[in-house]
Amino acid sequence: MTQKSKVAAMAAFLVVTLTASRAAHAAPNPCSLLTASQVSSALGVTVADGKSAIPQDCQWSQSNGGVRAKSAFLEILGPMGKLTPVDRFNTAKAPVGKIVKTPVSGLGDDAVFVETMGVGLYVKKGNSVFLVRVSGFPLEDAKAKEKALAQQALAKL
Repeated sequence: MTQKSKVAAMAAFLVVTLTASRAAHAAPNPCSLLTASQVSSALGVTVADGKSAIPQDCQWSQSNGGVRAKSAFLEILGPMGKLTPVDRFNTAKAPVGKIVKTPVSGLGDDAVFVETMGVGLYVKKGNSVFLVRVSGFPLEDAKAKEKALAQQALAKL
């Protein structure tokens, strides 16, 4: 084998290896983690199939619910600047002013409710982190529904 052939073979090997590695570590499609049926059951209303505005999130909305439509939102956190998804989880979990942050046991490796204008549930499993939010419900109902949806999403993560 000539030197050029060896270099070409090595370059091809590296491209295939890097591509396969990226594919193996690619985040799942967030709309694949929950079905409309699961979300409808958790929310107690019929929702349409999940729609993704950007690749890392998915939203299920109540069909013909109007302005007060109930919905669920799931985002898979990716890196942001130098922060890994786990770094972002740790930031979400850290105390900040008067924002209420409540640890949740028995969900993934770690989980926390973060209350700002509503509530969101951050869940960490290994190096993966996702956020679940529901809207249109009182706070405690929203927490219960977010936890139920997170448990179902974890089964597919």
